[in-house]
Amino acid sequence: MISGTIRFRLACWYALALLLVLGIGGMVCYRQIPRILQNHVDQGLRAMEAGIGELSGRVGAGAPADCSALAEFSGRTPPGGYLRLVDAGGNVLCLVGNGAGRVPPVAGQSLTAAQRGGSVLETVPVAEGKSVRQLTLTLQPGRDNGLFLQVGSDMCQLQQALHDLRSLLISVFLGTLLVLALAGWFLAGRALAPVRCVTRAMARIDGDNLSQRLPAGAGRDEVARMVDGFNAMLTRLEEAFRRVKQFSGDASHELRTPLTILKGETEVGLRWAKQPDEFRKILESSMEEIDRMSRIIDDLLLLAKSESGQKPLAIKELSLSDLLQELYLQGRTLAEAKGIEVLLHPNVTEEIRIRGDELRLRQVFLNLITNAIKYTPDHGRVEISLDVAGDEVVVTVSDTGVGIAPEHLPHIFERFYRIDSARNRQDGGTGLGLAIVQSFVKAHQGRIEVNSLPGQGSSFAIFLPMAGPQTPPSEDFPSR
Repeated sequence: MISGTIRFRLACWYALALLLVLGIGGMVCYRQIPRILQNHVDQGLRAMEAGIGELSGRVGAGAPADCSALAEFSGRTPPGGYLRLVDAGGNVLCLVGNGAGRVPPVAGQSLTAAQRGGSVLETVPVAEGKSVRQLTLTLQPGRDNGLFLQVGSDMCQLQQALHDLRSLLISVFLGTLLVLALAGWFLAGRALAPVRCVTRAMARIDGDNLSQRLPAGAGRDEVARMVDGFNAMLTRLEEAFRRVKQFSGDASHELRTPLTILKGETEVGLRWAKQPDEFRKILESSMEEIDRMSRIIDDLLLLAKSESGQKPLAIKELSLSDLLQELYLQGRTLAEAKGIEVLLHPNVTEEIRIRGDELRLRQVFLNLITNAIKYTPDHGRVEISLDVAGDEVVVTVSDTGVGIAPEHLPHIFERFYRIDSARNRQDGGTGLGLAIVQSFVKAHQGRIEVNSLPGQGSSFAIFLPMAGPQTPPSEDFPSR
């Protein structure tokens, strides 16, 4: 519906703002203009006081000849006004002027006030809805039975002008409001046109065409920033979909191999095995494949839980020096069969204590040490070093193994990525070890740096904040 659109709401707000502005402005004008006009009328009436002394000397105590001086003085009255001479009893002695038809009766309180103050300026009603502005002057101050001059100006023209002004303001107000409301509707439509274009483009994008992008505008307004943000989100979604597809394909491939072996060996056993030893060999091989699938599934569950935050870190203070000493001793035991020398270099002068999850850090370092031993030829060397760099600790595991080619380095932390698939399967690896390492290092708000040369060995350096992660552990796990 139109009433629910942003365009309609913008037009309504635009019209409401104009309504308030025009309404307040019209009210101010309508209230101020009468005051301004009345001040002009009052100034004209006050101008009569300049000749009051001359008139007072020529006017007698009510003789008929006195009206001739008043008639001469009446030329100064405003158009449509009147001029009258009144005695102390309220009797009208002379009356001249164009407003003789709209002259109010003499009010005693006006004469009394003029007697005390010299003059009185007031608005006096003459008929229903009509009035005159009247100035009462005393011609003989200090005398109780003196004469008074009353000058009046008809306010009907002023009231008619105000009525016409009110009608004009209402007409202009309604017309302007209508025109500006239509202009607001048009401008809102023009302003929201890029949004409608973006909306149509967004409606065409789904899981099958995430590679499409919204057209970027030429300017750098809010719509352009919204388009940039949406395109960035599409890039992240496309990468997430790619990883999901790759993960599904890799997991299917990794699980299909041991299942195929199990199926083949089971069929061989059913068809050809006759002796208990033959069945034993088949069952032992099957157990190896079952163990392999179990490790793959356990690693996948561990990664899934860590990345979804379902397996939060148990952060506590621990001795990194003691942890590396224990892992060093385990590494020496693992390396004895290949004659590999394992060395520990604690390049510090005191015990190093950090905040972290001891179990997860043990998995990280043990994984790197076992990988270094696995890919180092017989009689090689594996070195573990501990350093402090500012507020970080640096644990480096280096070896003299086969190394990693430069083209493989960007992918070694991807799930199921193998440089040599055949050798990795032979060694019993799942291709998930380094992915787990990266996941737990990021959970600790650390980072990993890798240096490797084919045939010369590899070096994995892990940087960890000594104070531990600064945000809740459930927020530290990376999302893909």
